[in-house]
Amino acid sequence: MKFVGNPQILIVILLMLSGCTALPKSVSHNIEMAKQGDAQAQYKLGLDYTNGFGVTQNYATATDWFLKAAQQGQIDAQFMVAVAYASGRGVKRNEKLAYEWFDKAASQGHSAAIYQKAEALANGRGISKDLAESRKYYRMAAQKGHLESKYALGVFMMTGRGGKRDIISGNVWILAAANDGHKEAQTLFNTTKKSLSPSNLARVKKLAKNL
Repeated sequence: MKFVGNPQILIVILLMLSGCTALPKSVSHNIEMAKQGDAQAQYKLGLDYTNGFGVTQNYATATDWFLKAAQQGQIDAQFMVAVAYASGRGVKRNEKLAYEWFDKAASQGHSAAIYQKAEALANGRGISKDLAESRKYYRMAAQKGHLESKYALGVFMMTGRGGKRDIISGNVWILAAANDGHKEAQTLFNTTKKSLSPSNLARVKKLAKNL
């Protein structure tokens, strides 16, 4: 069938149709490289399926790709596999496996995974409850700048959970979290600071600035 009309219009129409049906180049590249065993591409493809970017959203398929990358040591994929098992998104919920994958990512320095490991230890999720170990990992993540860990560590220190009670250090970490925008920390510090002497309050504020 012969097209009658302006050939430039035909080119525009074909380009529009092509844009509607073709995968985004980044997704096509991720698929190609993921199939070749590239761990970073497998992780990115997992994100594509998680977010429905360029492909139909599918949490199970996303987790399959995350797992392939995680088994090669890709740290962010390890974290995403842990999240999948912890939430039951794309796989059957399994707290033990969630903890194991959080632990793998944590051992590579992933701050959010370290925090989740601390949470699991604090609440006995997938691992025996151990407040002392939990406090240790909250500190580790807090020192990496993880916001929720700063707050959690402050609360642990204020209350003596998992170790010695330390009002000053507890307030320092709570204020550090508050300074970073943590709403609960802001509310708590507005209460706890009333029990501090002027000199200790000044000390807490000075120390919190360095965290």
